[in-house]
Amino acid sequence: MAFNDPTDKNLRRMEVRRFLQRCEGQIALIQRADSLREISRLTLLPLPYAVSEDYTARDSLRLVQTAAEDRARELILEQIQGYLKADPMAHEKLRRAMFDSWANLTGALGHLRPWAQSKLTAAQQQAGI
Repeated sequence: MAFNDPTDKNLRRMEVRRFLQRCEGQIALIQRADSLREISRLTLLPLPYAVSEDYTARDSLRLVQTAAEDRARELILEQIQGYLKADPMAHEKLRRAMFDSWANLTGALGHLRPWAQSKLTAAQQQAGI
């Protein structure tokens, strides 16, 4: 494939635009997601080989992952606040439900699982639970 061929350049440019639009759509879906499982599923967006060397495509993929991480952090903090406000009799049940939900944090979001556990531990210590 000749790199100076205008047809090839236009095809690559079109592929990049298509991928950028797909990433924008994924970001919108991630911002509306209401579960960690859905966020993890939406984060799995493969970078096509045809655009793998394009910096704007890589940046767009990074923005998808950043949006997913931010939304996952929001949901985790909401879960922890709900846990702290709940009846003490329901704490164990909610704790197990949170850990089951956090098990969905895989791949690019895997580093949030220990973060969530440390936030829960800190919140429990502050609340005296």
